[in-house]
Amino acid sequence: MTDIIPFNFHQNLVRTVKREDEPYFVGKDVAEILGYKNTRKAIGDHCKAAVSDGVTIRDAMGREQKVTVIPERDVYRLIMRSKLPGAQAFEEWVVGHVLPSIRKTGSYTAKPQDLSRMDILKIAMDSEQERLRLEGEVAELKPKVEAYDRLATSDGSLCITNAAKDLQLRPKDLFAWLQAHRWIYRRPGGSWTAYQGRIQTGYLEHKVTTVERSDGSERVIEQVRITPKGLTKLAAVFDVAEAG
Repeated sequence: MTDIIPFNFHQNLVRTVKREDEPYFVGKDVAEILGYKNTRKAIGDHCKAAVSDGVTIRDAMGREQKVTVIPERDVYRLIMRSKLPGAQAFEEWVVGHVLPSIRKTGSYTAKPQDLSRMDILKIAMDSEQERLRLEGEVAELKPKVEAYDRLATSDGSLCITNAAKDLQLRPKDLFAWLQAHRWIYRRPGGSWTAYQGRIQTGYLEHKVTTVERSDGSERVIEQVRITPKGLTKLAAVFDVAEAG
């Protein structure tokens, strides 16, 4: 059983605990305040150091409940990715009141004037270093995110050869990968065909074209094409930083 240290932000409960002498926050409380509708998904997507195994707390009514807790750095990750206008106010409250109080006394009782100048400077420096580090992570990911967005919003599907160019691959390497990972297969003496499952997921499609031969007869050509959704999936697989 872990003892909780409760806080109140604008009438919203924020529960914290101490693990290895460091403050951890109940992830659901933080995500709800920051406007995430699916708190479990938000924690799973953005929190890299969340702890859920063996974390049991007792609520105000004395009932035991298992919770996922997140460290300070994951609180910042949720703040940075929140679209809520009040996210900055929450960050200032965490940095200026909650963390100094926990680190100084282990509970929310200390007043700012109870902290020494060195305590305040250290907390401010730690917070600024964490903020800069997270900003660096975002800047590093930005080119990839923009590349994926361009691929996802591109018009129409591409033949595999042209898709390979956008993915910065040799066409033969992309063909080989698609075949090995059961995206496409070739019937004896026939052309490449998409697996039905890849068509159903929207990654691939078939385009049928009728061409006229020199003798006036017609020939039907069926071609496997990669959709924008499929191209985005492949960009993530091959870790494409720049595309197009």
